[in-house]
Amino acid sequence: MLTYYCPKCWTVLNAKELTCPNCGYALDEHMQMPYEDKLLIALHHVIPERRIMAAQILGNQKSQRALPEFLKIIEGDETDYFVLRAVLFAAAKINHPDREIILQKATLHDSDLVALFAKELLAQLSDHHKIDDWDRNTG
Repeated sequence: MLTYYCPKCWTVLNAKELTCPNCGYALDEHMQMPYEDKLLIALHHVIPERRIMAAQILGNQKSQRALPEFLKIIEGDETDYFVLRAVLFAAAKINHPDREIILQKATLHDSDLVALFAKELLAQLSDHHKIDDWDRNTG
């Protein structure tokens, strides 16, 4: 059975709802959004695997619009290592100066694993290594 969520407040919904009963968000508006916008919203989904998938796709699409969201996630209260890893990996694939800012900030992250991964990605970029399309460690 599928579980449906409001893309604004993440309340569980009935599949036939047209408006979120919790926050009043018009769900048909969401259906009309461009795919990139839906992915940017999904970066804050309640299910970590959805956040990981959204980050991976945004990175593969080289979405520069995702970079500010990635920075918010790195500087925010996200604690799931795999989500943070997916965000860093995605940011590294986007050829924009902000990716270095995100990776540099992540080298100071409270999680040693996150900081180490950010350093590894920065080293790959400085050596002009191509970043793989998919991270084998996050799916």
